[in-house]
Amino acid sequence: MRHVYQLARQHLGLKEWPGAKHNPEIVEMFAEVGHDWVQDDETPWCAAFVGAVLGQAGLRGTGKLNARSYESWGEKVALEDAEPGDVVVFWRESPESWKGHVGFFVSEDSSGDIHVLGGNQGDAVSVEPYSDERFLSVRRAKAPRKTQLLSTTHQAATAGQLGNALTAWQVVPQLDAELQPFALAGFVLVALALLWVSRERSRKWLAGDR
Repeated sequence: MRHVYQLARQHLGLKEWPGAKHNPEIVEMFAEVGHDWVQDDETPWCAAFVGAVLGQAGLRGTGKLNARSYESWGEKVALEDAEPGDVVVFWRESPESWKGHVGFFVSEDSSGDIHVLGGNQGDAVSVEPYSDERFLSVRRAKAPRKTQLLSTTHQAATAGQLGNALTAWQVVPQLDAELQPFALAGFVLVALALLWVSRERSRKWLAGDR
């Protein structure tokens, strides 16, 4: 996650604009996570910042503006194993509240404070300490999925398709001339069915089936 951390650092110093005008860079972060209806820099934007940076790194965030939505994002990491760029989540007001704060882990000091690089920290992107008493979770992006070509479902489907095609190709020439057109028509139908199976395998792969 260090590449995420480096991307996040590039935004250090980004601030809300005072008065009626709004910083377009912050407004654009809302759009990048799917909330282009937000047209100001006063709406809490810590989750928008995290989602936008993750997107810049080629990762998908939660797409939500609720900081605590990141409690279930990625994979859980123990605080002692946290690395710069991991996503860290805190509660706000109370542990039971839906309100929270999210940013990128930087370090933990000897007093137990967790240093966070985040947006909407003092109305800016900054590094600030947060008490470990408010700590909820450290999350890390899941390991990249297998490519579609290497997924087990596609391996099985491809093997089946090749086997069926080879069998049909060997059988057709052995048939009487009168039957070969019908056999070829059947082969086309089988090929179309296999294409449909491949499409369904692709759909399941995109849904997470390996």
